[in-house]
Amino acid sequence: MKKITIAIILMFCSTIYSQNKINVFTGINYSYFTDGVAGQILAEESFGLHIGASYEIGLNNKIAFRPAIAFDQVGDRTQTKYNYYGTQIDQLDLKLSYLNVPLNFKFWNKIYLIAGPQIGFLVDKQSNNGSAQIVDSNIDFGFNLGTGFTINQLFFEFGIYQGLTSIGNYVYFPTGSTKDIHNGYGQFTIGYRIK
Repeated sequence: MKKITIAIILMFCSTIYSQNKINVFTGINYSYFTDGVAGQILAEESFGLHIGASYEIGLNNKIAFRPAIAFDQVGDRTQTKYNYYGTQIDQLDLKLSYLNVPLNFKFWNKIYLIAGPQIGFLVDKQSNNGSAQIVDSNIDFGFNLGTGFTINQLFFEFGIYQGLTSIGNYVYFPTGSTKDIHNGYGQFTIGYRIK
């Protein structure tokens, strides 16, 4: 009985291991700020770098767990001039860089869906007008949703990310109200499966 149990465990481990894949990827983020989850887009949209690696663990022939680590440039990376009202969200010129850890699940293989939570660690913040000080959180937590397809060793993905936690707040001068800032971005990724 012990021999049968050990054989089953070894077969299961080798099957799981054979389904594992190491991926590297790069792409671009089309980023913006939102006021709350899926709220109004309040910042100028801009582009940033997206680069990283993932490890795909096959759970069965249709579902895989795919943790990753990625460097992402997000935020309002377009310089804007002040206007009569002073500093508003679309004038923050707030450039943020994160080391993100997406914990996505992948559903199906050739054409697939991806979804899962993500935690990000702020590694750099810059601003041309001093507005970087409004970012008071070094952690960004949110959710990914996307789709992709594979061609041989290559894969192409389109996804969106919505931050669920506020990374700071600002006073909207025309009304005097305080608004929370959340990260959000669309993402295009090209990847290569090493193994």
